[in-house]
Amino acid sequence: MTVNQLILCPADPQHHLPNKRDLLYRLEQAGFIGTPLMLEGQQHYRPGDRFLQLLTFLGCSPVVSLGEPGATGDEYCHIKLDGSYDRPRFLAGSNVKTPRCPGCGFRINGWQDIVAQWNDDQAQPWRCPLCGKEYQIPQLRWRQCAGFGRFFLRIWGVFEGEAVPSEELMKLLREVSGFDWQYFYLREG
Repeated sequence: MTVNQLILCPADPQHHLPNKRDLLYRLEQAGFIGTPLMLEGQQHYRPGDRFLQLLTFLGCSPVVSLGEPGATGDEYCHIKLDGSYDRPRFLAGSNVKTPRCPGCGFRINGWQDIVAQWNDDQAQPWRCPLCGKEYQIPQLRWRQCAGFGRFFLRIWGVFEGEAVPSEELMKLLREVSGFDWQYFYLREG
């Protein structure tokens, strides 16, 4: 089974979510999430009545399935707040692209080893062999195909590049949390 997700997370992966309930309440009040849905023993949410206004779907005729699990196939939209974790995690799927140096654009082949080292020591910077500048691993140019965070707002049923969060949704997330957010796409399978 293929899984496609649009994932929102803090722009700074060190940020933690002060109050999970406040965020979920505000997302419900804004109409982004709807009624709860239990999947594999975990709390998910159906899309709310303003879901399609808070995500901007691109292209002339995107396919968006807002139905029930099993009724419309595997790629129906649902939402889950994943985390909070003690420390930032790396999250990527089969669509991950080779990251690049933010300074000079150097392609970072062997990035899997760099991420494994980061998991062991998150303070250790990466030094670009081309320009010599140092960056933290989350600062590399992941090109919206991987992310880092202590929690993630996962939205199933959104294909890579098919939708982006609206400015209204990003503003709401910033107001509730007190920090900026970013997004990326994940595909598994």
